[in-house]
Amino acid sequence: MKRLLLLTAIAAAALWVTGCQTIFGPPSAETILEKMEKATDPGYTMPSVKTSVFAYNSVANSKEKSELAVIIKSPSKIRFELKNAEGSDVIGCDGKIGWENDSRSGLRAVTGKELEELKFQAVYLAPDSRIKDIFARTVLNGSEVVDGEDCWKLTGYPAPSFNVQPVIIFISKDRSLLVKTIEQQNNIPDSADTVVTLFRNYKLLDGVMMPYTVVTESGGLVITSELTSVKWNPELSDSLFVKP
Repeated sequence: MKRLLLLTAIAAAALWVTGCQTIFGPPSAETILEKMEKATDPGYTMPSVKTSVFAYNSVANSKEKSELAVIIKSPSKIRFELKNAEGSDVIGCDGKIGWENDSRSGLRAVTGKELEELKFQAVYLAPDSRIKDIFARTVLNGSEVVDGEDCWKLTGYPAPSFNVQPVIIFISKDRSLLVKTIEQQNNIPDSADTVVTLFRNYKLLDGVMMPYTVVTESGGLVITSELTSVKWNPELSDSLFVKP
């Protein structure tokens, strides 16, 4: 299973938007993002979430079943735990050093482009992140029908410090919820160039609208992930994210 594809498959946890409101003419990217923030987190509770644990049941190409946990500690720590019939795989980053511990191939360092992508995901997926933490700028590129919904199409250009490719974002015009993202992961080992993620089945959870179904496709691999549980602000030791 493609490791970094799994990282983007859980972007349902990304509640990171902000902006300002306008009235006349086509809405600005900032206006659209502000409306998404309000629709997703109407009580503005996510900025107080500094640690989180997301659990998913995933199926790859309708066959391979996996359990996935995503553990995040702001501002820069992240850990992925994947379990399936073939074994287990843990990927982590303490904010500086990345690593992977696979039950089949052992422990290895995550470096280069792969580490840059991992560091980006740590910020991108953190519930308390804001657009200013992730994108240097966002641009509205018109609209498009996605998954049966009329959506705004935006491009987010990550801050230069992340050194990753732009992210294309589709937001429902009617619901102001995230519907789809497209990410480029060039030069990442074991990962196709384009990762497309759809967000479905939104439900209110602890006052936050969460997509309970996330479908990710890359290079013919389709992963469907169902959210099973979320923990906000659990006690998490820094040792969880340190290379074993």
